Amino acid sequence: MKEFEIVGMKTIGNVELLQKPHARIGVYASRQLDNAESIIRKQWAISKGRRHKCVVGTFHSQSECEILYYVLKYGGSAVWFMGCKLPDTLPDFCKKAVKSGRLLMVSCFNRERHNLATARYCMHMVDLASSYLVFWALEGSRMLGPIHARAVARGKWVESF
Repeated sequence: MKEFEIVGMKTIGNVELLQKPHARIGVYASRQLDNAESIIRKQWAISKGRRHKCVVGTFHSQSECEILYYVLKYGGSAVWFMGCKLPDTLPDFCKKAVKSGRLLMVSCFNRERHNLATARYCMHMVDLASSYLVFWALEGSRMLGPIHARAVARGKWVESF
């Protein structure tokens, strides 16, 4: 994978996570997920963490945040594309991951909160920065459907739960 550069990019953490030519797993999880999928998603994230995989996401939804938490807790790494400015303070699990070189937070925006346009931009960046994509609760999602369709049309490996 070629070097990744975004105009106006600001970062916290290990930039090599985005530059190294290794497999990165793009994760997307709809806000409409039910609790039955929660256990499978948690097990999936723990297994990726234990195998020291790198996930990429916007981590906007609660389900995506849970994936981030478990991947980092169990030793994996993550690239977090943010649709708002970088935070002034980090949760403890993020501080620990930044300190150990397992987390990169990326932003091109100077806004307090993400909006629809910045969220879509970041979701597109997740696709571009990933070797393959994993979707949770794709059905019925206005935002995830087009990303999935584009990835499939380009021949990118896609997994759906």
